[in-house]
Amino acid sequence: MMNPPYLAIADAIRTEILRRKLVPHSRLPSEPELAKHHRAARATIRRALAKLQEEGLIYSRKAVGSFVAEPRVEQDLDQLFSFSEFMIYRGMTPGTRLLASGIRDVKPADLPLMEHLKVKRGSRVLFLRRLRLGSGQPLVIANTWLPEMHFPGFLNHDLERRSVYEIMESVGLKPTNAIETIEAVTLPGEEAGLLGLSAQAPALLVRRVGYAGKVPVEYAEDFYRGDRTQFRVRLGVLEKSVTTPDSLAG
Repeated sequence: MMNPPYLAIADAIRTEILRRKLVPHSRLPSEPELAKHHRAARATIRRALAKLQEEGLIYSRKAVGSFVAEPRVEQDLDQLFSFSEFMIYRGMTPGTRLLASGIRDVKPADLPLMEHLKVKRGSRVLFLRRLRLGSGQPLVIANTWLPEMHFPGFLNHDLERRSVYEIMESVGLKPTNAIETIEAVTLPGEEAGLLGLSAQAPALLVRRVGYAGKVPVEYAEDFYRGDRTQFRVRLGVLEKSVTTPDSLAG
């Protein structure tokens, strides 16, 4: 059974993008030009372009046209990397802009900190807010909390040039495992502006609790650009012994 014409057209354009024949932010031919090239109706071209936009391969500007999107950065969830390590692994240059840093007292309203970091009200935590860059492009707003008692003098380090995990490792408390949750959200105005997007643009909110052994040493809330990020996880079959009435009877 043959694919509908719009899927075949989408496949052809997708191939050109993935083979880098069309570079990021280059303008696609107009709908009439594509219709003529593919010998298809404009309605069919619109469906093909809508498919590619849904996949995050292109974006449109009203009354201007369709453009090739920046490639998405794929991150594996079965390995714990610092952002800097991950960027280098993907062949990109990591960068950081420090937006805020300081020491805060844990207040009654700070339930996530008390729950995840196992700290009490009145304890002190380090707070960092950073804009993380990949080859100069803003990708992530990282909000990080660390128990101050484990990291004396932490804020004296160069937090734009040094990885937080590298500093944590220097005192023997780099996270070795973590629990992450991922939620689809829309960006408030401030976060959207920092990431170079319009307000209410889609994003992924990743909450992470990092452990050094069994000790919770990091709580993070990171906003990832929805148009530049995808996560991949490797799954296996969970094998377990199942007891059935027949096996009990036998």
